[in-house]
Amino acid sequence: MTTSGSDAIFETLLESAKRLSFDPRDPLVCEPDSGGVEFHGMTPEWSPLFGTATWDSMTEPERVRLTRSEVAQFLGVGIWLEVGLQVALLRASHSADPARSDVKFLFNECADENLHSLMFVNVIDSIGSHFYRRDRSLDFFGWLFRTIAWDEVAYGIVLAGEEIFDVMQRDWMASEDVAAPIRRACYIHVIEEARHMAYARQKIRTRLITISRVRRFISTLVIAMGTHLIAKSLINRRMYEDLGLDWKVVGAEIDANEHHRIMFRRAAEPFIEFLSREGLLNFGARWIYRKSNLL
Repeated sequence: MTTSGSDAIFETLLESAKRLSFDPRDPLVCEPDSGGVEFHGMTPEWSPLFGTATWDSMTEPERVRLTRSEVAQFLGVGIWLEVGLQVALLRASHSADPARSDVKFLFNECADENLHSLMFVNVIDSIGSHFYRRDRSLDFFGWLFRTIAWDEVAYGIVLAGEEIFDVMQRDWMASEDVAAPIRRACYIHVIEEARHMAYARQKIRTRLITISRVRRFISTLVIAMGTHLIAKSLINRRMYEDLGLDWKVVGAEIDANEHHRIMFRRAAEPFIEFLSREGLLNFGARWIYRKSNLL
């Protein structure tokens, strides 16, 4: 696609941002639901423990507490990813012409992402849950990502997280079993992230036109490894132990849970299809995505 064609896409996305943007600081977004103890943090089917012996042995209030803790973990990873995205992309664009259409949209995207992070923090507080500390290995990866990630790798890893969360949140926002603050936040996030994903896809396509086969091969593997870490970070041992569960038991159940693998593969389908279309799915990458339960 020509530069002018890309510019037209970015200008269209900017126009979309003018028409379809929300202020997630509105108190109605994260207002606690009335008597909300019976509402889940996310659709129960998305719980990695759904269908296991541990899940079947739980009372409904225990399952509600579990999914509220799990959604805090998932959204915590989302915040971590969005902050890393901004650092990496703003660093790469620090000396760029601020009047370029893609740079202008990047400014708009960063404004959105900051408000999304604030929205998620407030929403988790509104359902009485809290975030959990990440493994140090993930923080090290975050440092690598925001420090050295090059164009198609940065956008590819970010797109992975956005696509996976998008599929999940479309389910959550439509489920009457999910707490109202989560549903409202997911609705806002799905609408605004649609243009962010379109932006990332176009930036990847434009960059792939000019890179060598060797660089494409390396980028394909690095994107897969980054996506693997994102997928694995959604399962946090500390969260389950905080709920009084035996990690040795629940960890083994999650690893053996075919339902969990099916749901994760479903979440990754749009992302995997995009990679396949753009030639970013070689043998090594496919092996990594299978290890991540995403393929």
